[in-house]
This record gives sequence, structure tokens and C-alpha cells, in this order.
Amino acid sequence: RDANNSGAYLDVFRHCQTMCLLAAKAAGVQAIDGVYQNVRDMDGFQNEANYAKCIGFDGKLTLHPGQISALHKVFEPTREEREEATAIVTMWEQSDGKGVIEFDGKMIDLPHYVRAKKVLARVDSDEDVSSKEGTIVSTESDKDTNTSKDLEEEEEVFPRVFMGKYFEDLEIGLKLRHFLTRTVTEADNVFFTCLTLNPAPIHLDHEMSKGNDSSLSGDGSSSNSGKPLFNSMFTLALLVGMSVPEATHGTTVANLGFSEVLFPKPVYPGDTLRAETIILDRRESKSRPTQGIVTLQHVAYNQRGDVVCKATRTALMKKKQAR
Repeated sequence: RDANNSGAYLDVFRHCQTMCLLAAKAAGVQAIDGVYQNVRDMDGFQNEANYAKCIGFDGKLTLHPGQISALHKVFEPTREEREEATAIVTMWEQSDGKGVIEFDGKMIDLPHYVRAKKVLARVDSDEDVSSKEGTIVSTESDKDTNTSKDLEEEEEVFPRVFMGKYFEDLEIGLKLRHFLTRTVTEADNVFFTCLTLNPAPIHLDHEMSKGNDSSLSGDGSSSNSGKPLFNSMFTLALLVGMSVPEATHGTTVANLGFSEVLFPKPVYPGDTLRAETIILDRRESKSRPTQGIVTLQHVAYNQRGDVVCKATRTALMKKKQAR
């Protein structure tokens, strides 16, 4: 059960809703509230949508076409909201955005200005949609112009966030410690091994894997307590994936290949892995003036500090001028 008798979420689910909202805001993406399950209860749906709007959600999912018009009424800025937003934006920009201003007896600072800009952007978007209803674009050039304008407005309202570094930023010797970590599970190992059609029993067969400790030690001794080895291709893919946010997110053009891949220590289900990257080399692209070629060495460590994977790869990277 997720709601009380009046239809409101229980506190634990309100907490989940709030955490999703804050995570979306922190990531700079639109925050969309979940569905209201009773498609016949329009009053309940509208109350839930109003609550979502008040706490900062940008929209709400619908389950039934009948909910759409009610949703528009809730999230479309009212006349009072438009007038207030216009006044705040005007006053803030006239003040050059310094310090705080007073509006209607209230203190206004940067977050209020940002919110007001979003309100006006939504108004402009709604008006664009309304003005285009029932019209026919007469020429291809008009289509291109409108499309370009729409893309610019979309970029302003919903900017994309890229965290990776450009070619110029990836200087030789730069060392990056990546924030993403991952505790790998037996399910990861089984799913990946089956998806890649790898029937090797050292990954799947617990009975046969009991002697893995003897095979890996090379001294013939065995405690008969060995476990299935993690599929090394998963380890490699995970290592590269963990490196993306600080290194190549949104700035890479292509992965050109791997020159070296090593697995010095085995990985077992339950191990927790982290990653680091070192920039080994970089050079200009001879045929692509807006791109460069960078050699990266990724290293994965387990919870004991053992190196479990080391991979050297070459990537085609964007330059800042190509943004």
C-alpha cells in the first residue's frame, strides 16, 4: 500500500518522491513526477499534480488521455505567475544581478530569477505551439529556419550537461580518479556470460570452480573453496564505463581501439571495484582539424587495492572549438 485513505502518498513514498526530485535538479534534467493510478479520480489527479508543481516538479506522467487536459491546466503558468515572473526578470536584469532585490515585500535572489526565467520559457513554448496550430509552412527554407530556432530554444530551456574533458584538457600525465564504484554480483556475472554466449564453466559452474584457487596459485594446493571467476570482458567493460564521466562523457567521437588489456588479479562476485585513468599520449588528428587522438590508460582496483584490470586505449576526442 502506498497511499492513505485520502489518496495521498504515505510518508516513506513522499520521501522517495522528494529524493527523485532533488536528484533530477542536481543533475540539471527535467523532474517528472510519477503516475496517479486511479484514472477515474480526476480531483485526486489534479491535487497530486498541484502538489508536484508546488514542490518543484516540471511535469507529471499520465496513464489516461483524460488526464492530459487537467495536467496542462495545472502546469501551464497562470496570468499571475506570468506577470510575477516578468516583473522579477525585469527587476533582476536591471540590477545587473548583484545582491538581492525586493519584490512585493519579499527578498528575491538568483534562484528566484532562474525560476522566473523557466516560467517565461514555458509561456513562450506554449505560445509557439498555439500559434502553429492549423498553419502550414510554405517553403523548405521556412522549415529549416523554424527548426533551427526551435532547437536553439530547446537548448536554452533544457540544456544538455556534458562532464567529459576536451582534447585540450587531456594533458599528458593527467591522472583522474573516478567517482563511480561498483560492487559486482553473481547475477552480473551470469547475465553477462549468458548474453555473450560464453559457456566457460569457470564462470558458471560452482562445483568445477571449487578448484580455481589451486589453478590460480599454481602450487597445486587447494582449499576446495574456490568460486566462479568473474567474466573478464565484463570487468573490462565496467572499467571503461566507470571512466566515462570525468574523462570522455559527451566529448568523445569514437573509441579507436585497445593496445593492451591485462587482468593481473581475478575478480569474484562481491568484489567492489573503483577506477583511475592516466593520459599517456595525445596528438592532433591529421585529417580532422576539430578533433584529436588521445591515449588513455584505465586501471581498476578491488577493495583490497589489488589491480584487477589495466587497459590502454586510444580515443578520438572533440576539441573545444568544435562545441
